[in-house]
Amino acid sequence: MPEITADKIIGKTLFAKKDLTRLNSALVKIGTIVKGSPVGQVYSYIQRGGNVYWQFIDFNNKPYFILHTADSFKFTGDVKQAVEQQKKEVEKVEKQEKGSVPFYIEKYGKWILIYGIGAYLVATYIKSRK
Repeated sequence: MPEITADKIIGKTLFAKKDLTRLNSALVKIGTIVKGSPVGQVYSYIQRGGNVYWQFIDFNNKPYFILHTADSFKFTGDVKQAVEQQKKEVEKVEKQEKGSVPFYIEKYGKWILIYGIGAYLVATYIKSRK
């Protein structure tokens, strides 16, 4: 699973992929950000209890926090490009470690098997109808 560093996120505007709980500095709920809405521009982050919370500043210059989970935010622009680049790098390392054939069999083997069985069944059905 690719990980992106905080320096790639800070200063960027994030959008909610799902409804998100808006928290104050005591991590108490103060509101909800609706799916698809801009969450805000990331100001900083904190770590508490093994979790990462992105810090944003509201229009009254007060901080609020959103818990980071893998499915919380939609990344755009250069953040999205950085994530995609990191995924490619991870895939390249996995390919080198496993070798090309095992890597592609693991990645696509299930689909090849499904299509192969499907093609066999279709061919058998067509032959049985003649």
